[in-house]
Amino acid sequence: MKLRIILFVMTLAFVLVGCYQGYVQFVPPEPEIVQTADLKEFMKIHESPKVVLRVPNPELITTQSGKNNLLYAAIEEELIKAGFQVSDRNLFEQILSRSDDKMDYREIRRRTHTDMILELVKLDADVSYETNKYYTDEGEQRLFPLNVSINASGAKVTFRIILIEDNELAGSFTFHYAPCPEGCPVEISPNGAYLKRETSPFPDISYQTVEIDELEEFVKNATRQLIVRLESLKD
Repeated sequence: MKLRIILFVMTLAFVLVGCYQGYVQFVPPEPEIVQTADLKEFMKIHESPKVVLRVPNPELITTQSGKNNLLYAAIEEELIKAGFQVSDRNLFEQILSRSDDKMDYREIRRRTHTDMILELVKLDADVSYETNKYYTDEGEQRLFPLNVSINASGAKVTFRIILIEDNELAGSFTFHYAPCPEGCPVEISPNGAYLKRETSPFPDISYQTVEIDELEEFVKNATRQLIVRLESLKD
């Protein structure tokens, strides 16, 4: 009888005290890279390529805040830092829209003074990540109780490179962002688990679009990764 009372008191104390804590992390997929031999030759010849950023399908750039121009500018800024000559994307589109449909790509290159197009094919800020595991403060991996899973949103961006002179699709690059890259704290109770509101960008277990600040940093990082891969082709 005393043992039952002790166990009951311990259980009640646990429930009243609340949750114990840990943290979760999500692992993004590896980048998806496809590039041609012609792109390698192009990068060897062009020390400082003239590039323009295009967004052929704006409806595929999905952000909750709609601050897409901020993201485009972030990409162009990273290209400029790396020594690329960045053409004005609005002027480029105007030239294309006013041009004869029969104009070939060599003529486009001559009129726009551009060597290659960097297409922002898709940016998705609502990529679902899910885990049923968490880590204790000591780094021990455990499962959430009651088969509970934590859900949060990451992002994915896909670029394509087109060499204008030959109208050649020379590369495709997809990069991923997983939420909680440094680990997000969670609270675990006998009835489940949730991400902590005060310290996590994801306030509960429902899906959330990535915040614009995180998305901007991800896009910058993805552009830097792309640049590193392009520069490596010169070796």
